[in-house]
Amino acid sequence: MINGYSQDIGQLQADVIVINTELARQTHFRGYFTTNDEILELTNPAIGDYTYSAEDLLVWDYDGSQWIETDKIVPDQMTPASDANPLSDDTVTAGTSAEYSSGDHIHPLNISTSVPISDTADGTVGTSVNYSRSDHSHPINISTSIAPQDSTSGSVGTANQYARSDHSHPINVETNTSNIPIVNGVGANGSSALYARQDHVHPQQLTYDGNVTATKFIKTGGTANDVLLADGSTKQSSIASKTFTVIDPEQYVKLCTNLAVNSTTDNSIKFEVTTRTGFGQLQFNQHWTTVYGISEYQYLFIPTLATGISKAWILYFNDGVDRYGELWCKIDYYSYNIYIYATEVSAFQALSVTLQLMVPLMKVLEQAETQQIYEVIYSSTGNNGVNQLGFIIVKAAYEGTNSGLQINQYGNVLNFYGKMSSGNIQINPTATGYDDGLRISRADPTSTGNSSIQLGCSRTSTTGSIDGQWTIFTPPSSSTNNPQNFVIAVSSQAGDNNRGLQISADGNTLTFNGRQL
Repeated sequence: MINGYSQDIGQLQADVIVINTELARQTHFRGYFTTNDEILELTNPAIGDYTYSAEDLLVWDYDGSQWIETDKIVPDQMTPASDANPLSDDTVTAGTSAEYSSGDHIHPLNISTSVPISDTADGTVGTSVNYSRSDHSHPINISTSIAPQDSTSGSVGTANQYARSDHSHPINVETNTSNIPIVNGVGANGSSALYARQDHVHPQQLTYDGNVTATKFIKTGGTANDVLLADGSTKQSSIASKTFTVIDPEQYVKLCTNLAVNSTTDNSIKFEVTTRTGFGQLQFNQHWTTVYGISEYQYLFIPTLATGISKAWILYFNDGVDRYGELWCKIDYYSYNIYIYATEVSAFQALSVTLQLMVPLMKVLEQAETQQIYEVIYSSTGNNGVNQLGFIIVKAAYEGTNSGLQINQYGNVLNFYGKMSSGNIQINPTATGYDDGLRISRADPTSTGNSSIQLGCSRTSTTGSIDGQWTIFTPPSSSTNNPQNFVIAVSSQAGDNNRGLQISADGNTLTFNGRQL
């Protein structure tokens, strides 16, 4: 002890040690870290280094090989907590506070207490820093004006309001009762901005000036049976029609019955035919008079090409005003599908468009020539004065006791104009002259026509020759070989000068196979 100061020196030495220890401790302090993983990743640690963890609020020491979590709690003065309320969100700033927020801190609501504004046409970014509540609503931005009518040119508009879902435009139709739809006339685009009502009606076109015109929705030259199509063409409507399939045999078809009773005009009907080889047409006009009933007629007949319909007949029944006619046609063999349409009817009284098949008895009409229509009375005579209860086929207006082809009521006598009877055919001349009997003229014209009798000819063909067929004939005056001679020869040799039995035109020379006798 030096003069009693040894105790004070020892205290000073102890204070120096405490100061050095604290300085050393602060030298090894590595700082505050949010997580333990950040502490474990510190580089170049040294013995004595330590740090504070905000994750578990414990002190960590480095023992020379690894970081060790101690049970020492981070001093309070090192983890201060702010007692102030958190600020509301506002313009961003870094802040200067060194205090932490408590785990259960709450920011004040940063919401607006103003009513949201309505939408505008241009919109705006705005300056408010407040948020909108989730249950906020904008004022309805709708118009209280009535919606305008549609216009010809339309308009973008300037209103900033929306239309209500139940809005309606005023009706854009003509309400003036004096302005009615225009009658059919010359086509025009029009200038009206109004729509037509669903139940609007155009005025009727009640008059026509002769030929109908397209301005009246009917094509020029059309008939009451024409239908105007969308492309401007016309098509005839069908009054009646039927399809026939004919292969073998041919079929006879009754087209219609004409009962022209008390008619003031002629009656007309038109049929059109469609086949696989083309078309055909039959137009028939019947004249009627008060005194005589059915009388004259006219027709237009266009037969079909190749197979189809090539023959037609008008058959008359009864006499006088009770007389009526039936129009018939024949469908040829192998015509296949035939379509017959009745396309026009004019002033027919009690017309029956039947398109019925005829019974086989109609085959008697096959004797008629091709491509013509024939006027024939074909009927049972009834109880009258001409062949009572018999059957007659005769040209109209030539009815009589000895007219046409007639069968008596018993069916055992056949007469043809009073000159042919049934059984073996016998000719009984009514005059005593030497020129009565069987008379055969030359074909017309007589200067170029033959006159002949064919024996042993074909039973099915009316032309040509077959084996065993003989010809008795006289050539015309214009013939090069034996003009107007009398010849009996085998048919196939009839044109040969040196064959057959021949008598010269003057009757003076007889030859046989070219040898004069």
